[in-house]
Amino acid sequence: MEEDFVNFLEDFLDMLNGMEASIVKMKQRIAELVGVAEEKPKLPEETFNILKWQSEKGSRLGDYEVAYKSQNVLENWQHCFNILKQNNSVIGNPFHLEGYQYRYWIYPDKYNDRIFRKKLNEVSK
Repeated sequence: MEEDFVNFLEDFLDMLNGMEASIVKMKQRIAELVGVAEEKPKLPEETFNILKWQSEKGSRLGDYEVAYKSQNVLENWQHCFNILKQNNSVIGNPFHLEGYQYRYWIYPDKYNDRIFRKKLNEVSK
């Protein structure tokens, strides 16, 4: 019973995040239609930094970090995962904004329980 409730809450949170993303897109479209330039919202890197990161090393990537879903506060981790998913942030198109120290990505088809990051000034091998 408790597991069903947790699953329901996760699905409900996904739905709300999807609605939030749609509302933001609608606001942007309305602003375009009426000729108002809307400033893009700033997303501080602290949004991602509050996650617990584990150092990893790979033969191709070198040093990088992983935030595992099971080792983080679910709401914080899911929020970050949804941001990356909405921005199609995969390893070939990682997410970062001006002033960020890291680039962030996910492998949604293979690992839906991990978020990856690597320092921006480091290149993959």
